[in-house]
Amino acid sequence: MPSKAAVIDIGSNSIRYLGRGGEKRLITTRLAESIVETGRLSDAAIARSIDALSFFASLAAEEGLKPYAYATSAVRDADDESRSRFLTLAGAIMPVRVLSGDEEARLALIGAGIADKEDWGLIDLGGGSCQLVSASFATSAPMGCVRAKDICSACGSNELSSLKQAVFSSCEGLFVFPRIRMEDWIGVGGTITTLAALSLGLETYDAHAVENSALTIESIERLMRSLFDIGDEKRRQIPLLAKRHDVIIPGALVLLYAMRGMGIRTLHPSNADGMEGYRKYIEADI
Repeated sequence: MPSKAAVIDIGSNSIRYLGRGGEKRLITTRLAESIVETGRLSDAAIARSIDALSFFASLAAEEGLKPYAYATSAVRDADDESRSRFLTLAGAIMPVRVLSGDEEARLALIGAGIADKEDWGLIDLGGGSCQLVSASFATSAPMGCVRAKDICSACGSNELSSLKQAVFSSCEGLFVFPRIRMEDWIGVGGTITTLAALSLGLETYDAHAVENSALTIESIERLMRSLFDIGDEKRRQIPLLAKRHDVIIPGALVLLYAMRGMGIRTLHPSNADGMEGYRKYIEADI
């Protein structure tokens, strides 16, 4: 039976929409922009995000679907005043549930279809947080590609090694790595799937090819170095990086830190993530 629910993910980098037929759309709003420095959601980021939320609410109505929205790290971690302001404005459009880090991690596991596989682990890397989760543990760190971008900008260095040190130093104390070693890992989130597409040499995104690829620490480091060397202006001209040219390297650094910390040798990208997990959760109650 076709789903009657549209899911809207209010993320730290983008607001995403899962609609009829499983089609996904996104609008990059950078809701977590500057939150590392200020601890709050900026007025400009709130305005961009509310506009995106309004657009997706209209799209759900056109498709005859009831919208269900959830918010993640940026809203979860913002100060009381800006969080309240955003939720008030968003609530005038549709109800919004703010997920805990643990809930976010578990939904990604369900969406990726491995909730019942005890020997599989999952990394969910977003704009504001990174989840590490399996059937036996779930942990969330407030570090993602947008936060890492702000850290790199504050570093003020043009050397990749200095940016790496700045991000890794910021990650220390934020990540908790369970003392569990697993051979099989799935990765979800735009940073991971984009890195996979770039590693394949794709010019346009191919979901099937991405899900049949694999990332290693070595392949990520090589790709990150080549992307760094060409500079931001040339990265911006790569179609797959049009909206991610400035966060792909910071995001890759967070991913490397997480993979090293968990001893992950190979990561298998998945297009299905917490949005599919939330839809399953919703439909169980409809």
